Amino acid sequence: MTLPLALSLLSLLVTLFALVAVAGVYSRVRILEQTALNPDAARLAAESRTVSSAYRPEAGQVAAVVLLMDGSCAVCHQAWTMAHEREWPELKIVGLVTDPQMAAAFTGGTVVADPGQWRELFEGYAPCMYAIDPKGAVLDRRFVYGDTDVPELLAKLVASRSTHAL
Repeated sequence: MTLPLALSLLSLLVTLFALVAVAGVYSRVRILEQTALNPDAARLAAESRTVSSAYRPEAGQVAAVVLLMDGSCAVCHQAWTMAHEREWPELKIVGLVTDPQMAAAFTGGTVVADPGQWRELFEGYAPCMYAIDPKGAVLDRRFVYGDTDVPELLAKLVASRSTHAL
């Protein structure tokens, strides 16, 4: 075997390995997109999350919505403002942050500084909206992005008369 032939075979082997590695990474990313990054997927299917009574809907309300936020996040402020563009008597909308200084940054509604509950609900991204049933169970969640129509999400929740329609 000559040196040029050996180098050609070696480069072919390295190329084949790189191709297999890229295909493996691509398949892992696709699985991640279909599960963890999908807003319809539950974080952990076997995990049952509940919230304290401060976040539950009151009598006569269809549902409660907890908007998990971060005080330094521009999208969080935008989502909070959009959620309060009109009155929602059928919904209890509560903002959730980690400390009182962050809570003071949001105006126009109820914002609670509760680091324990925030850690319980946080999934690695803020802002995030959670639908809460009267027993305090988290039934659904949606990540909120800059182009998310928050009033439309809230209107769908009210129109369906169901706490799992975010």
